[in-house]
Amino acid sequence: MQAINEWALRGGVVAAALALSACGVVREARMAQPASLAAVADESFGKPGWGRQGDFALSGQRVRYDRGADRLSLFDTLATGKAPLRYTWSGPAGDSQAECTARQTEVSRGVMTVATKPWTLTCRWSGASDATMTVGEGRVQWGQQTREGRYQRGDLALAVRSVHRLEGSGIATASAVGYEFLQGDRVVGSVDLSRGVPHLRRPDPASPLGQAVTEAALAVALVWEPA
Repeated sequence: MQAINEWALRGGVVAAALALSACGVVREARMAQPASLAAVADESFGKPGWGRQGDFALSGQRVRYDRGADRLSLFDTLATGKAPLRYTWSGPAGDSQAECTARQTEVSRGVMTVATKPWTLTCRWSGASDATMTVGEGRVQWGQQTREGRYQRGDLALAVRSVHRLEGSGIATASAVGYEFLQGDRVVGSVDLSRGVPHLRRPDPASPLGQAVTEAALAVALVWEPA
């Protein structure tokens, strides 16, 4: 399965786009943003179909990445997926290296597939950063597979949560269209994965908070879903 940031979104996204068209409005679908980010600059990065390895510039800051997605099946009933990711962000504080892995285990019976070990993403940073992050799937609610987690570097902590709303639409999407990053109860950054390339909103990347948001956003944007 390809990463959600590289393929057309399914189900709810299509329905939302049709709803907008029915109202006579044809525009690019994009993730709904909270009021706290309305005045924050929108930075796009990467390119469609950016592949297994490569590099790109994020507002002049170089990012190099290497990622994969593997699947091991046993008797066509038990399948374990693993998606490793390594990236280096040459940010204002120096080079920050990330080591991440996404995992998921599923059991298939007939036409039904059940995740016995839901999707999880774990990351650790070194170099200019010494941080960790874990994101996992929560309960399925109203057809949404929500994801929540936490980024931690020293005393600085961010909550991570998936977003299932498109701008201008009241229809929730089954798959995440992006992620928000919260400090306390305030959304301080986001990454929109609903368009051809990710779009990031973050504090000043030279600040500790901006560095944290950037590191977390790059991880969820770059990782592939386990194959």
